[in-house]
Amino acid sequence: MRVAIVALLLASIAAMTSGHPTSVTGRAATAVGDIASRAVAYARGLPPGNGTIEGLDPKVVRQTAVYTGYPQGPLAPGETHAIPVIVRNQGDDTWEQTGPHAVKLAYHVYDAAGTLVAWDGLRSALPTDVAPGSDATVAMVLTAPPVTGIYTIKPDLIREGEAWLSSEDAAPGAFTLRVTTDLDAGYGPTTAPATIVPGGDVPIEVHIANTGLQAWPAGGPTPVRLGYHWLDGTPIAVLWDGARAILPHDVQPGEELAVTVTVHAPRAEGTFILAWDMVQEGVGWFSGHAVSTKHELVRVQDGVTFYGKGWGHGIGLSQWGAQGWAEGASGVKLTGEQIVARYFPGAQLANQPITSPFRVLLSAPSTGCVGRTIGDVARMYSAGGMRLVNTLDPSVVYFDLGPDHGLRVWTDGDALYARDDAGTRTARLNSDESFTLAPKQFWDPIAIDQKGLSYRGTLVFQVRDASALRVVNDVSSDDYMAGALPGEMPSQWQMEALRAQAITARTYAAWRQSTAGDRTWDVRDDTADQCYGGHSFESPRTTAAVASTAGLILTYAGAPIRALYSSADGGITENVGCVLDAQRVGTTWQCQDGWPYLPEAADPAEAAAYDARGPMPHTLWSASFSGAEIREQIIEDYGTDIGTFVSMEFNMSPGGRPISVRVRGTDASVDLKGDRFLRTTLGLKSTLVRTIPF
Repeated sequence: MRVAIVALLLASIAAMTSGHPTSVTGRAATAVGDIASRAVAYARGLPPGNGTIEGLDPKVVRQTAVYTGYPQGPLAPGETHAIPVIVRNQGDDTWEQTGPHAVKLAYHVYDAAGTLVAWDGLRSALPTDVAPGSDATVAMVLTAPPVTGIYTIKPDLIREGEAWLSSEDAAPGAFTLRVTTDLDAGYGPTTAPATIVPGGDVPIEVHIANTGLQAWPAGGPTPVRLGYHWLDGTPIAVLWDGARAILPHDVQPGEELAVTVTVHAPRAEGTFILAWDMVQEGVGWFSGHAVSTKHELVRVQDGVTFYGKGWGHGIGLSQWGAQGWAEGASGVKLTGEQIVARYFPGAQLANQPITSPFRVLLSAPSTGCVGRTIGDVARMYSAGGMRLVNTLDPSVVYFDLGPDHGLRVWTDGDALYARDDAGTRTARLNSDESFTLAPKQFWDPIAIDQKGLSYRGTLVFQVRDASALRVVNDVSSDDYMAGALPGEMPSQWQMEALRAQAITARTYAAWRQSTAGDRTWDVRDDTADQCYGGHSFESPRTTAAVASTAGLILTYAGAPIRALYSSADGGITENVGCVLDAQRVGTTWQCQDGWPYLPEAADPAEAAAYDARGPMPHTLWSASFSGAEIREQIIEDYGTDIGTFVSMEFNMSPGGRPISVRVRGTDASVDLKGDRFLRTTLGLKSTLVRTIPF
C-alpha cells in the first residue's frame, strides 16, 4: 500500500511537469518539491514534513541527516543536479571540512528491485566544519543513472580514507528519484511462453505503461508501437524487427494498458531472450534512448523438457529440509520443536487432547506401502491368542482362540463371516454389524497374512460398499505413530528430524480424525495419508522419537492443523492456496488465500542435507516429453484435442510454481491447473519446474 501511494504522489509530480524537468519554476516548482518531499517521507515511514533519519541509542556516536530539498521534478538520464541537504552532527566529534580527515557527503543508488546500481556517488564538500549538535546545508551534487526508472538514493557521509559514517551505526538517508525522458516505457506481466516449437506463432499479451512526460501517439507520421527482438545469450539479435502491436489510442503519461502481439519463434532450437521494446516509427526504438527493455527467457524446442527441484507438493514440512536443519546445514542445529516452528510458523505446540484411538484403514485400496492389501478375506493370528467379539456388545464372544491359532474373516453378499482354522463353527453378522478382534495380551500384536504385517491395538471388520471386506485398526495415538514414522522417514536420520516428523505426522492424523465426519476410519495406511506398517515397521530410534514427543501436536485456534509435508520442497515451501487449493477464475487458475499457519518460506537447509546414502537427491532433475505425448495426455485426462503442440506457458505463483499451465496447439488451447497437470497428468516429481535449468 505504501509503495502504491508513493507511486501516486510521484505520478502527481509528472503531471505537474512539462518538457525537460529543469523547466519547472516558481509556484509549480514549490508544489512539486512539496509533493516529492511528502512522497519520500511516506516511503520512509515518516509523517509528512519530517525528513529525519533517526540514529541508534543516543549514547552511541551517531550522525543524523535531515533532507529538506529534492530534484524539482524527475531528472533526465545522466543529468547532474544539486540537491540542498541539511546534515546535523549528533555525534561527539567535529566534522572537518578539509584536511586528512575531511567529511564529505556522497550517496548510493539502488534500483526499484533494491539492487545496488552505484555505491560511490559524487562527493560534495561541507561548507564549513560542523561541530557536534550543529547543522550545515550541503549542495549534494547528484548524477542521475543513465537508464530510466525509479531509483532510491541514499545520502551518506564519508570520512575520506577511513569509512562511511553508515558503517558506524549512522543510518544513511533515503529518497526516491524518478529518472525519465519525454518518451519512456514500463513493462508489466506478459503471457510469454516458457517453451515454443521452432518457427511457432503465439499471441502474447503484454502490459505496458507510459512512464514518460509526453503522450504516445497511436497514429500520425510517427506512431508509437510495441515490438520485440529475439536475442541469443550473447546477446546478439537473432531477429531485431519483430511484429508490431498497434496501440488502440493515444496513451497519456501514467496510463497503463495491455496489448497483444503475435510472436514468431526462431527456427533453430535453443534458449533465447525475448526482449520487449517500444518503438516510435521513423524515430527509433526506446531502448536506443536510455529506456530498458523487458527480457524473458524462452526455450525453443520441439517438445518440452522440464527441469525441476524437489519431490512432492512442497507444502509444509520438507523431510529432507528437516534433516538439514537437524544437521545444522544452515548454521545452528535445530530441535524438532524449532524445526516444525520454521515450517508452520502460525501454529502453536499443544498436547493432544484425550480422544478415541486412531482408526486406520488397512483394506483395499490401502497397500500399507508394501504393495499388499486385503480384498474379501483376511486371516489373523497372535502369539498370545485372540478374542473375537461383537463390536456393539463385547460381552458377545464368538471365538476365544489360543496362541497362534488362526481366524479367517470374509464377506459373502451383504453378510460378514468368521471361522477359526479348525473350521469347527462359523459366526455370521449382518451388514450393519461388525466384529472386533482383540489380543488376549494387550501388548501382543495381531498378524494379518494378506498384509504380511502385524498390528497393535484391535481390528474391526465390516461389510463395505460392493459387499467387500473393510478392516480397520483401532490403535492409540502414539502406537500409531510408532508404526507410521518409520514408513515416512528413514530411522537412521537425525533424531531431531525424526522428532519433527513425529509431531507433524501425529498432527496430520489428529486433523484427519477431527474431520472424519461419518467415516468409519480416520486415516489410510498408504501414501494417500501416511505410510503405516504397524508393529512390523517399528524401530528403536523412531519409537524413541515418538516417545520423546508423546502427545505433541500443532494447533491453530485450538484445533489440530492440516500439517502437510513432502519429501523435498526444492528450497522453498509453497502456499497451499497456489497449489492444492488454487481456484478457477475466469479462463485461468489463480491463488487463493491459503492457510494462516502455512505461508511460503525459503528452505536453505534442504539442499545441504545428507543421510547415510549421500546428499539430498532431488536438487535438480529433468523429464522430457514430445509434443505428441503432451497432446495424448491432455486428450486422455481432459478430453480436449489441442492438435499439434505449439507452446506452453506458466502462470507462476510467488513461490515459483505454476498455478496454471496454458498449452497451445494448432486446433485449441487449454488452461490447466498446474498441480494436477504437472504431477498427476505428466507424473513429474514436483511442480517447482522451469523449461530452462535453474
